Amino acid sequence: MAFTWGAACRPKQGQTVSGDVYVVLEQQNQILATVIDGLGGGSEAAHAALKAEEVIRQYSDRPLKDIIHMAHTALHHTRGAVIGVMRLEQENRQATYIGVGNIGVQVYSQWSIKPISKNGILGFRLPTLLELTYTYDLNDTFILFSDGISSRFAQDRQLDLKPSPQQIANIIMQGYGKAIDDATVVVMRT
Repeated sequence: MAFTWGAACRPKQGQTVSGDVYVVLEQQNQILATVIDGLGGGSEAAHAALKAEEVIRQYSDRPLKDIIHMAHTALHHTRGAVIGVMRLEQENRQATYIGVGNIGVQVYSQWSIKPISKNGILGFRLPTLLELTYTYDLNDTFILFSDGISSRFAQDRQLDLKPSPQQIANIIMQGYGKAIDDATVVVMRT
């Protein structure tokens, strides 16, 4: 496989259940990564995030816009969630991203790859979806993260990108995870 990845997810301090969920699915010559953050915390947030996860696993081969629309419908009677979905395709070195709500993305590449998420909430208010597509290079690093991770890691000039994606995810979680929120980070390298 042309991709390596790692992830870290933990509940906020004092909780046993995280309202955050991540999904990473390796398919033929591509990888699909998703970070889902159920609104609030605890079991109700987890319920919403897990419903979105079910949709993603069932329809992972569909276009990203279809996946988001189906997850939005599935979450109508839940607390709702925010989501970021990225597909990396090996054959054409293409990265495609759609985000709804405050899921962050940081990309380390020689190219200007700056995916953004639009304001909204799955299950309540779906914005007009913005699908962004980029060309990436070998050894580029893509990081998706929930708002339980401080985006300050992106300005950290000491952040070493040489370790494995799992080690990078652990370093970001340890250094930039907020105790007051569920936190998730997924790191992919091409």
